[in-house]
Amino acid sequence: MPDRSLPPLDLDRHYRQIVQGAIDYAIIGTDEQGRVVSWNEGARRILGWSEQEMAGQSLHRIFTPEDVAAGMVEREMDQARRTGRAADERWHQRSGGERFWASGELMPLRGDTGAVTGFVKILRDRTQQQQGEERLRLLTETLQASEQRLQLALEIGGMGVWQVNLPHREVVWWPGMAEIHGMAPGARPPDTGDYQHLIHPEDRDRVAQGVRDTIVQRQGQHIEYRVVWPDGSVHWVEARSKLFVDARGEPSAVAGVCVDITRRKRVESDLRFLAQASAELAGLTDYQGTLDRIAHLAVPEFADWCMVDILSEHGALERVAVAHRDPRKEQFAREMHRRFPPDPARIAGAGPLHVLRTGRAERIAEISDDLLRRAVQQRDYLELLRAMGVRSYIGVPLAVRGRTLGVITFVTAESQRRYEAQDLALAEDLARRAAVAIENAMLLRTVQESDRAKDVFLATLAHELRNPLAPVWNGLTIIGRAPHDAQRVMQVAGMIERQVGQLVRLVDDLLDVSRITTGKIELKKEPADLGSVLRSAIETSRPHIEAARHGLSLVLPDEPVEVDGDPVRLAQVFANLLNNASKYTPPGGQIDVVVQAGPDAVEVRVRDTGEGLAPDMLTRVFGLFTQVSHPADRHQGGLGIGLSLVEGLVRLHGGTVEARSPGLGAGSEFIVRLPRHVAVPSGEDDGDTRPQPLQPRAATRPRILVVDDNVDGAATLAELLRMMGCDVNVANDGTSAVLAVNELRPDVVLLDIGLPDINGYEVARQVRALPGVRQPRLIALTGWGQEQDKRMAAQAGFDEHWTKPVDPSRLQQLAGG
Repeated sequence: MPDRSLPPLDLDRHYRQIVQGAIDYAIIGTDEQGRVVSWNEGARRILGWSEQEMAGQSLHRIFTPEDVAAGMVEREMDQARRTGRAADERWHQRSGGERFWASGELMPLRGDTGAVTGFVKILRDRTQQQQGEERLRLLTETLQASEQRLQLALEIGGMGVWQVNLPHREVVWWPGMAEIHGMAPGARPPDTGDYQHLIHPEDRDRVAQGVRDTIVQRQGQHIEYRVVWPDGSVHWVEARSKLFVDARGEPSAVAGVCVDITRRKRVESDLRFLAQASAELAGLTDYQGTLDRIAHLAVPEFADWCMVDILSEHGALERVAVAHRDPRKEQFAREMHRRFPPDPARIAGAGPLHVLRTGRAERIAEISDDLLRRAVQQRDYLELLRAMGVRSYIGVPLAVRGRTLGVITFVTAESQRRYEAQDLALAEDLARRAAVAIENAMLLRTVQESDRAKDVFLATLAHELRNPLAPVWNGLTIIGRAPHDAQRVMQVAGMIERQVGQLVRLVDDLLDVSRITTGKIELKKEPADLGSVLRSAIETSRPHIEAARHGLSLVLPDEPVEVDGDPVRLAQVFANLLNNASKYTPPGGQIDVVVQAGPDAVEVRVRDTGEGLAPDMLTRVFGLFTQVSHPADRHQGGLGIGLSLVEGLVRLHGGTVEARSPGLGAGSEFIVRLPRHVAVPSGEDDGDTRPQPLQPRAATRPRILVVDDNVDGAATLAELLRMMGCDVNVANDGTSAVLAVNELRPDVVLLDIGLPDINGYEVARQVRALPGVRQPRLIALTGWGQEQDKRMAAQAGFDEHWTKPVDPSRLQQLAGG
């Protein structure tokens, strides 16, 4: 049998050849301490050191400094001793300091006894592979990050990506498309036919034509259309598409992106709505028309329902306008408001009253059924709100220049619109403009009513002036025809005196109202017994009361009641109330005056059985002229300023006056409340320190100079004074008056202010400056009777200020001086 055994080999030499030939691997032998004892060609090529350079060097030299510091070499050697191998894959270091990535193993070498006599380290340079893997990892991470950023951008922008593969009509939706159509994320996309049902019916044909154009014209399309979500709400979508073709040039797919542009469309619509509203509001003047137009401007562009509530004079919210696209629903809302007026007990924490009370706008983005149940306390009202299908709500105060006029309310229902923060800002902007328009309409209405009141007042004034002037004229004609009939002349004179007194009272009332309005009236307050004041007022009004055959009762407390007031003005207040009661009570009626005293205040009630007052007149009755109807329709006389005068005088006394009446034909009651007098300990009587007027020189016939440019007025006054026994001279201008004072040395000068050359003030100053002349008693006799006129007269040197026409009794005092 032939000898098939291998020839003997030099195994050591053969092993070295194999090791040296493995030039792609660094094979390093070390002793037990890790010092290099062998170094192959692959080690030189990979690490850079020669075998001579590394002989006896520590294996640590090929590791990075941080791995050396971490004891990585020792750990590998320990693991190799324990397990027979230690694999690693990490950075190593070449002779020039350059780092490279290597994978390798460290294995122990054992002697015949099994003890470790050294180690062999095998390395392979994997730098390029590791760099490729690192680049691939980085690229993967970059792609993932880009995809995440793209997805985030699509979500933030409300966008979605889609594709339709034309040969199979297959629809692919990427994330975002389902949400744009109100569907759950990841929902299965509809096929091309079913997608048409998601589009608003009015936009379907236009979208279908856009798809056809994309395929036929082979170019992208840009379309904006509406989609209907599963909950019924309508949203706007902007779609951009691009056509793709296959290798044969045939259309293969249409892809694109959709964007939810609902918010943009709403902003555009809201801005158009606001611009239109501003233009329309600027041209509105009619009050009710303004309110109605404000409500209808918001429907349907901004709201499905719009209600306007205005704060009334009584402090209640009155619904003055309702708008809905369906007029029948407007009537439903009015009836609903009538049955369930705003009430904090019915709706908790929201609604017009809450807006009015806080003065701040409010928004409820989502009116859930749970919210309705918690907020609305009355079941019937709750069911009606549910039937309306209310979805979202905004309430805004109508405020202008710090004054709240009312509340405007916006509600969505059918449109399913959900109000957002920017919608509240728009509503507030509209409310500001609406409030200005409402105020302008109110002001215009006030001006128009004022003009009407002024016209009625002037007509009434002419009527009231002609009434006394007619008998005066007739009486003068009678005297002219029968001057020697003494009895007839005396009767006519009495009549003329009464009619002139009526004219004087008419003018005095007008002046008092003017003084109160301008704050120029002066009260002479003192502790006044209210019983005496009322008895004085009754005496003044008694002729009217007795002429109408009314019964009159006065009920006073057992103890006297004092108030701090001007007795004359207070008597004027109660006389006006008694005259008013007498005038508007049919003959034979009853008037009761009742005084009720409290610890700090006293009430005086004047009740009658007369015509009564309508509810809307209870607060307006004290306004100037507001109760005046056209003179031709009036069956009672008067200017209608008496109650305005009452209110002003009572207010100046620190009190209040209130009108009450069950209604027309049921009588009226006026309640005056005045603070009681508080007694203060008084000091010693210092006497009357008021300046005393100059008295004319004692004479049998007082010398009086009358100065007036009204020749008839001066002549009749002079004649009347002569009839009273005075020596009278007349001057009709200022210069003549100064000369007459210097020559005639009169005791009294009755001096008009409005003279043709120099006014009465200048005449007084010149008279006071005359040298060597005994100064006369200067009395301003003028039609100007304001407080400012009296002050100017005193500053010019007048002793007294009398207002025309003067009471003959005052003239008689001059004659008797």
